[in-house]
Amino acid sequence: MSSTQSRIAELAATVATHTNRIDSYLSKKGLPYPSFGADGPSDLNLPPEIEQSRRAVLEASQELNDLLQGPRNLLSNHEVSQPATLSEANLALWLAHEVPLDGEITYEDLAASAGVDCAALRRVLRFGIASRVFREPRPGVIVHSAPSKQIAEDPRMADWVGSNVDDMWPSAEKVVDALVKWPMADEPNETGFSLANGTSKNFYNKLFDDPERARRCGGSMSCFTTSAGYSLSHLTDNYSWDSLENGTVVDLGGSHGDTAFALARKYPKLHLVVQELPEVVANSKEEPGLDVKFMTHNLFEEQPIRGAEVYLYRWIFHNWPDKYCVKILKALTPALKKGSRVLIMDFVMPPPCVLPNSAERKLRAMDLTMLEVGNAKERDLDEWKSLFEQADRRFAFKGVQRPQGSNLAILEATWEG
Repeated sequence: MSSTQSRIAELAATVATHTNRIDSYLSKKGLPYPSFGADGPSDLNLPPEIEQSRRAVLEASQELNDLLQGPRNLLSNHEVSQPATLSEANLALWLAHEVPLDGEITYEDLAASAGVDCAALRRVLRFGIASRVFREPRPGVIVHSAPSKQIAEDPRMADWVGSNVDDMWPSAEKVVDALVKWPMADEPNETGFSLANGTSKNFYNKLFDDPERARRCGGSMSCFTTSAGYSLSHLTDNYSWDSLENGTVVDLGGSHGDTAFALARKYPKLHLVVQELPEVVANSKEEPGLDVKFMTHNLFEEQPIRGAEVYLYRWIFHNWPDKYCVKILKALTPALKKGSRVLIMDFVMPPPCVLPNSAERKLRAMDLTMLEVGNAKERDLDEWKSLFEQADRRFAFKGVQRPQGSNLAILEATWEG
């Protein structure tokens, strides 16, 4: 038996073993089984030990699928499906609210409602159906599938799909052209996004020109970050906040204060300040009984709060190229006292081929997305250390920890100047 055959058998056994565990758990608990039907559960909410089995099945079945396709089909399927997938996503956004949530509609009525040719609509819809988006329970009739119903019912999911279709995918298409035009790839406004949008503005400033586009991007990020892997508890529960007693924590780029409020609820002695751009502060509200204040501040400018115990950046640095991250840290240094801590909560990239392949694909895709829209990046540990060294050698890098279950790690440096 060749090594490839042996691996096939091994993967098949893994799928069978862990699928049986999941099936047994759902049966014993009387829980609904996964389904492509519109009434299928949107989230299985499995306990940790069964969730491990779910991930094992996904990882093994993905590798099994890739192996059995062979290299030619693996390459051609990826290449051919990209424009079709874009059509499918556009279609789902367009028609999700035209198909009754709990009913059905014919192709003819759907085409009339959308104002397009029925034959063309049928062709595109049937590709979506092959990809589990919408269903055709009998010839000529369309109903929702679980994924299409998610788009119809969850505005954040619709925002996520729309942002990918209109903002991310066109940027990806132009990333090579951008690298040819701007080979240093170190300015946030010299990107695939810049070319796709015909703009000299960076991603965030361009979005601010269109309030609806900016709102959709915010909804997309909310959809992306509401999973357990991005829970604020990973930050509140896995750092020695108690040791600060009644110290001051400055949350730079803290948006509308979710992180600061979570810390204030658990550690009421802390004094917290959220720093953001004027338009964000204008739409933020303090909460009675919580010591959280909002302040207008651009993180590239000199830090006005001097001598705080902690300066926190949660998922900020991955939005910027290296030289801008160094500029952010340099802007902080005049305010630091000896022992001030800089906490960064962000991705830490592992070496290649260490993570399970499905997890690595997602992380590498995120890294490329940051390149496409801002020449930004996800960094490995050495790259994080380098940022502090470039900013000022009086920073002492103390280490990194990734709380169990968290997608983001906590990096810490102290000021020794």
